[in-house]
Amino acid sequence: MAVKKILFEQDTSVTATTQVAVAGTSQTLSREQKQFNKLIAQIAATRHELTQWREFVDEMRRFHAAKITPLLTEIRQKRLLLLALYDRAMDGTLLNQRERLKLADIICALVRELVAEEETPELVRLYNKYSEISYTDEQAFETEYMAEMASEIFGVKLDHDDVTGSHRDTAQRIAEKVEAAEVARRARREARAQKKKLQDPKVAEREEQRAEAREQAAQHATQSIREVYRKLASELHPDREPDEVERQRKTVLMQKVNQAYNDGDLLTLLELQLEIEQINPAALAGMARERLLRFNAVLTEQLQRLREALDETIAPFVITAGPRTPYTQRQVTPQAIQQSLNAEVADLRDGLGAINADLYDHADTKNLKRALKHYRMGTFERDASDAVAELQELMAMAQPVTRPKRRRR
Repeated sequence: MAVKKILFEQDTSVTATTQVAVAGTSQTLSREQKQFNKLIAQIAATRHELTQWREFVDEMRRFHAAKITPLLTEIRQKRLLLLALYDRAMDGTLLNQRERLKLADIICALVRELVAEEETPELVRLYNKYSEISYTDEQAFETEYMAEMASEIFGVKLDHDDVTGSHRDTAQRIAEKVEAAEVARRARREARAQKKKLQDPKVAEREEQRAEAREQAAQHATQSIREVYRKLASELHPDREPDEVERQRKTVLMQKVNQAYNDGDLLTLLELQLEIEQINPAALAGMARERLLRFNAVLTEQLQRLREALDETIAPFVITAGPRTPYTQRQVTPQAIQQSLNAEVADLRDGLGAINADLYDHADTKNLKRALKHYRMGTFERDASDAVAELQELMAMAQPVTRPKRRRR
């Protein structure tokens, strides 16, 4: 299955929605009319980008299911076979003491990788068989260390119950505590700010005026959308249409109207008005300034919601890029993600080939002994940085911190 090679190219469907605009030039349009046109264009572009990102996400899921998941499954199966091969070699008598120490080190490293994906009693048994420290004790040690690092890095206090279970469980609890601490900090800041405002009568009065202005703006926004909706509903309501074909057409259009109204999607409502010729560009140009200001307020809010939805859609790809890659929301592109996934598939295939080669070669004890001769003890040994890196990765996947809203300009 091939991944789409190009997404987010120039697409005429983006410009198709920009027909909702006030005709004119920069010299003839008022500031409000220019803002209206700018908001319409930004909404259309953001909406199109969001649609394509969502399609891309679906494509990536299919790609992962078709290409990556089968490779990961096969690699795990082959690693288990390799582990069984090494276990049999250890039970034999053909390896000397030094070779047995090296192979035990390799077995423990293999088990650590496999239990990170899925812990099974058999894997734990093998680890305990060849490790100087039991699997349970080592997990407890690493989890405690991760908890100490989390306390230093994130500034949260952890109880004994917070560091029980797997590393992933620990990371999830740390993430929840970080979120709770952040919520508490925001609440304290807001409380202090509110207290300070109330202590100054002038500041309190200005805050009250702002709150009233925000409430009036919200009411005007709702009223503006409702006015457009009512005009559309009065003309498109299918129950008032005697012709069956026309009734079906109006039913479809009315469903779009209802959906747009529920979503607060003013642009779609205006597009539908243009489609049924309920308004025309001349009507937009002649729109009263007060009405245009209310429309701009609604469109600004709609653009804000679309951008937040776009950020939420892109965010998982930013997290997946990992701490070593200085990506931001806007630097992550479908092309970069495709290249990364294609490289991952290539790496997995290379890894699978290497495992298959080891399975074939190391079935012969002479080849295994030759490989062990060049193996250095501790090659796969984990250190403190490994535990911290794992914690950071798990925290990135688990952390449910609310993303800050964009500032309105």
